[in-house]
Amino acid sequence: EEFVDVWTDSSKLKSVVLFFLSVGAQHILDDDYVRARDCATFARYFEQCIEVELHQTQSLFHLPKLIAAQYADVHTLVKFFRKRVFCSCLDAKYEEVKHITKIGFCFNQECPFPNGCVERSKTMYCSGCRSVTYCSRECQKASWTAHKEIC
Repeated sequence: EEFVDVWTDSSKLKSVVLFFLSVGAQHILDDDYVRARDCATFARYFEQCIEVELHQTQSLFHLPKLIAAQYADVHTLVKFFRKRVFCSCLDAKYEEVKHITKIGFCFNQECPFPNGCVERSKTMYCSGCRSVTYCSRECQKASWTAHKEIC
């Protein structure tokens, strides 16, 4: 309850987002990608809090974006921070990592790929909600029973 006013004030929540972006960018520069992923996940979460709870420009939290931030490849991670920080400090790092293949996430819990990670260019979005991705039509079909409730 000490910070209850932060949750209802979009400018204060934006400051929280900026904090995580700043700290995450520093972790990128220090090659600490585990902590950078954590910062990206928190930044993404608070961005969604602002959109869903305060501005009401988004109806629901987009869980796949949170999961994607937590499991992001280095290319995607650097690009995430580079688009959001107001300086050019990540430009050189982006040039280093832009050749790295982007990794996507298959939302079928029984996906045969390790941790459901697959080259992003080979993933496909659910044609119903366009919120989750799958590595194949077979994975999409296998996941349908669980997914149809939120689709």
